[in-house]
Parts: sequence; C-alpha cells; structure tokens
Amino acid sequence: MSAKWSGYTKYKYMVLKGLKISLLIGLLVVGFNSEAQTKSNYSEKVAKDFIRRYPNPDTIHWVGQSNHFSWQAGYIMFAMEKMWRATGDSVYFKYVKRYVDQQVDESGNVPDFKNNALDNFLPGYAILFMYEQTRLGKYKIAATQIRNGFNGYPRATNGLFWHASSEWARNQVWVDGVFMGQIFLARYGKAIGDNEYAFGEVVKQMTQIINKCQKQNGLLLHGWNESKTAKWADKTTGLAPEVWSEGLGWFAVLIADVFDYLPENQSGRKELMVALQKLCDGLKNVQDPKTGMWCQVVDKCNKPGNWNETSGTGMFIYLLQKSMDKDYISKAEFKPVVEKAYNGILKKAVVNKQGYIDLIECSSIGIQNSYADYIAKPKEVSPFAAFGSFIIGTGIVEKR
Repeated sequence: MSAKWSGYTKYKYMVLKGLKISLLIGLLVVGFNSEAQTKSNYSEKVAKDFIRRYPNPDTIHWVGQSNHFSWQAGYIMFAMEKMWRATGDSVYFKYVKRYVDQQVDESGNVPDFKNNALDNFLPGYAILFMYEQTRLGKYKIAATQIRNGFNGYPRATNGLFWHASSEWARNQVWVDGVFMGQIFLARYGKAIGDNEYAFGEVVKQMTQIINKCQKQNGLLLHGWNESKTAKWADKTTGLAPEVWSEGLGWFAVLIADVFDYLPENQSGRKELMVALQKLCDGLKNVQDPKTGMWCQVVDKCNKPGNWNETSGTGMFIYLLQKSMDKDYISKAEFKPVVEKAYNGILKKAVVNKQGYIDLIECSSIGIQNSYADYIAKPKEVSPFAAFGSFIIGTGIVEKR
C-alpha cells in the first residue's frame, strides 16, 4: 500500500511479526465478546477505544515515517466521519477536525501533501468533509491543492493512474489505489465543482480497472502492470496472480459510495452498477460457510493454508449492507450473508493486556507473486486499515 514499499516491508517483518507474537500472548477475549455486549455498540466501542489509544491523530502513520498525510490517517478519518453521521456524537467530528486542522494552515496550504502516490490523496476526503460542514475558504483552497495533484500525474496508456510515481511502481495500477484517488475526486466534484473532469475521471478510472482486473466470478485481481515487467505480473496479461482481501475491499468501499456522488445521468454509471452487482454476487459465492468471513485470497478459501482476513471482511460487509440499504441488491438474498459475516468479524476483536481493543488476523501488504506468498504473510495485529474497516463494516449494520 505504501509508496515507500521497501521500507514498509522491512517494518512489517521486523516489527509487526514481533508485535504479533507479543500481543497474542496477552489477548483477553473475555470482556469484548461477552454476552453482556449488545449488538448495537461494537462499532462505537472500537471507534472510541481507537481515539483513546491515539488521541492525537498525527500519530497515525507507520513506525519510522513522519508523513501523516497519507492513507492510514485518511482512512481512519473516513471511518470516523461515518460514525459521526450515524451517532451524532461530537467526539468523532472533533477528532476529524483536529486532524484536518493539523494538516491545513490558515492560508489553506497543505505542506505535507505530495502527489507522488495515490495513497496520499485520501486525506483530502476529510478536508472536503470539513469544507462541507463549515464552508471555510481555507478548506476549499486546500482541497483544490489536492485536486490539482492529479494534473500531470503519471498514467498508463489507457489513462489509468499509476499506483505511485516512483520507479518501483512504474506502469503499475493497483485496485486499492483506485479507491485512494477516486473517492476523493468523486466528493470533490460534488462539493466544490470541476464536475465534468471529476466525475468523468472517476468513471474512467473505475471502468478501466474493472475491464482489466474483474474476473468472471465478479472479483477483481489485485493489480495490473502495463509493461509486464513487475515480478508479480503475468507475462502475457500483466495481471496480478490473485484476488487479495483488503485490496478488493478498498474497491468495494469505493463502488459502494461512488453513487452518492455521481449524477443520475452520468455516462458510465449504469455500467458501474452492473459491476457492483456482479461483485456482490461474487462475494456471496465465495464467503467462508464456516465462519461467515472472507479469506486472504478471496476466491480460494477452500485451498490449503488460506485464512480469514479481518480488514477485507469489514469492507465487504460495508458494500453488501449499503447495497441492500440502497436497493442495489436483494435484501432477502444478501441479509443472511451480512449477518453471518458480522457475527464472524466480531470474534476478531479482542482486548489486550493494556486494555485496548486489538483486531487480529489482518493483512496490509502490497501485490505478491503467488498464492503461496499471499497466505504466508503474517497475520497482523491492529494495523490501521483494519480499524477503519471494522468500524465501517460493523457500524453500517448496527446504525442503519
């Protein structure tokens, strides 16, 4: 996910693997998953516990990195906004506002924004939220600075944005990156303007990645490399080898929300709806029948070594529940799928020795070379993405 992939990989192996071992020793399932816990407050409990654990949102970034204007913080703010809308509790609004005001100065500058990776556009979504709520000019200026980051951003010949402009990502397009850039641009088009470009670009990026990566079963492979030179790329098609849980999850959240922004008469909207419905059908068909969750390699849950992955499961719950709420898909058909998944993901939230809620069996990685590489990655404890995914997935079930 990170543009500085090599450093991130080193961090995951040297820190997270050790963290996994130390934290799992102290996991205390009793308390969070007790019978006294009601169905209606898991999302709030995890969200407020996260704020207690990270009271300063500027601390939301990878160990060893200082740039907090990136997807980790951006996704947490995405989730906290949804909690505010669902509950009206000002604690979530204040948390997002504090983050945004730590990034945007009084003149509307965003000093830490760098348009060298799609991951870095996501925090702009929170800036747009603050502009919608306050109408302060500095937020509009800041959001426009981020929108202008797309000007000259490198693309494949079919127009798809590269995942990052660095040499390591040359000609690479990842499904997770499409979310990072296009969820911001969709909201920008509705909140501020530049509609023709914004909505047209969103539809183009989503349609092109669907055309490249969507399998017959409705799910999307992790990415595509136009030059076919990446180690993971198929030498004929340039496609990644597998459907990765969290990567597909980012796209699932994007396609769930994008219709909130696109005009009804937007060219390409109907085709995106078809893709959404095909994706929902595909997820229903590959759900783990035993646990209700989805697996690290999503459509191979019955293969040896595969395992239930928490972050992607939260994202898929969000897509399916929202699609039911909006009548995009059948409630009768998909409600049992969501209920089973919801009950499954709750088992992945545990209380550690420090009294904080941890999320176990998570994965935040980049594209891998094979099925064996995907399933061999460590089962991470509490990466930032998992908190955002758990909150939006349980929240939409509990607060609808």
